[in-house]
Amino acid sequence: MGTALFAQTPGAAEKNAGNAAYKAKNYAEAFKNWEAYLKIVENKDNPCVYNTAVVAQRIKNYEAAVKYYDLSIANRYKLASSYVGKATALRALKKTDEMLATLDAGMKASPGNMKLETMYATHFLKEGQTFQKAGNEAKAAENYMKITELKTKSFQVQGFLSLAGLYFNDGAKILQDATPIATTDRAKYDAEKAKAVELFKKAKGYATQAQSLEPANEDVKAMVSQIDAELAKQA
Repeated sequence: MGTALFAQTPGAAEKNAGNAAYKAKNYAEAFKNWEAYLKIVENKDNPCVYNTAVVAQRIKNYEAAVKYYDLSIANRYKLASSYVGKATALRALKKTDEMLATLDAGMKASPGNMKLETMYATHFLKEGQTFQKAGNEAKAAENYMKITELKTKSFQVQGFLSLAGLYFNDGAKILQDATPIATTDRAKYDAEKAKAVELFKKAKGYATQAQSLEPANEDVKAMVSQIDAELAKQA
């Protein structure tokens, strides 16, 4: 985890003790010694700065982890991993806005990094699903749309499919709720049906975007078929 230093080098005892503690999986002791060493050398040891962030996270000292990941980012050392580590620590601290800002900065610094994009996509997928379950279509769509803006094609497809599913389900619910008045209030039923059809068309638009990215994706094929069948049924 760290290179040993000769005994006469300033901070050698602390760094070597940290190395030994880490090898023994005593991460609290490793953190204590490496932090003492970094104070002596004024943080001028990029690998040790990063390693100190890692052990801080392992002992759930998330504030310290953020501090050392920030130093590692400033050093541009293991940049993508440092951004992932910082974002993970911020998530544990429930600092969501700071976590998202970190992920955004990390994706700009390391475009297409899968770990950063996975954290980002997972966050907005969960948020979108929460709003969808609560019946807040606008907020659900806002969160799903964030996923479509990522560089990785599979995440873009996931975002477009989520949007297609959102609008298809909303259209289906409108039709289901209107069914009891199909014969008793035809005008109102037709108005509700028109709303549903517009939502199905919106869903088809997003499903088509997913299909253009991954034509062979079975989930995409199934979604397109389901929407087409419903549109044909309502024609």
